[in-house]
Amino acid sequence: MCSQEELVYIREGFQLDVRSDGRNTEELRSIALETGQLVQASGSARLKLGATDVLVAVKVELGTPTPDRPDCGNIFFAVDCSPCANPQFQGRGGDELGAEFAKGLERSMYAGLTGRGGGLDLTALCVTSGKICWLLYVDALVLNMDGNVSDALSIATRAALSDTSIPSVEVQAAEDPNDEPELEVLDDNAVMLDITNVPILLSVSQVGQALAVDLTAEEECCTSTALQVAVNSKGHLCAVSQRGSAGINPGIMQEMMSKAQRLGPEIIAVLDSFLHTGSMAVD
Repeated sequence: MCSQEELVYIREGFQLDVRSDGRNTEELRSIALETGQLVQASGSARLKLGATDVLVAVKVELGTPTPDRPDCGNIFFAVDCSPCANPQFQGRGGDELGAEFAKGLERSMYAGLTGRGGGLDLTALCVTSGKICWLLYVDALVLNMDGNVSDALSIATRAALSDTSIPSVEVQAAEDPNDEPELEVLDDNAVMLDITNVPILLSVSQVGQALAVDLTAEEECCTSTALQVAVNSKGHLCAVSQRGSAGINPGIMQEMMSKAQRLGPEIIAVLDSFLHTGSMAVD
């Protein structure tokens, strides 16, 4: 916990656009990103955003589509918070926070009723309409928490999905139409996921009169409200949710969304330029 003097010092710094670590209100901390580190996963990424450290793995499995979207696959999110990352992760606290993080990722990737309106085109995961599809399981682990975990998880998720390939499937119809078809999974003929429209989460927080991104754990003690904005590479808003107990003036909310729409594509462009190398480090 920060002392009252420290809180005053941090707040005054934000008003002057100078933070305790030297950043301005629109700068992210240093980023280190590695992909393909988990060979047992279909795709993976580890991201360090300052001292915040997260690991994301993607597993693909054949399954059955839902009745309301028979021509689509599906994607599921789960976030586990290591008790070593923060004392508040002990017991049910970690489960509740992990569920909150997973819900934020799910909202950002919502594909709509058709399956085509989200970050991933879920119709591309269909194998046989109404019978067989690919299911994506995104499992994340928070290894260390020093603020802005939700944004770190979303960036790592986008990187892990970029590292994920979907095997091709040959389907041979059974002699009896009522029987399940025979499937042959061809791992050597896999297709990489298209992450063009996959958004990232950008949390814009209000500290006094200043609006800032990528708050550290200390800085988060100074804010009463934040807007979590999912934005893609084109600057389109994919989801918006409020965090914190205080209300947000409509004019301030519009300014927060505009800031996310401006900064989000810039961050995605930097990340995407490095993804093909399998690792990156940005100060």
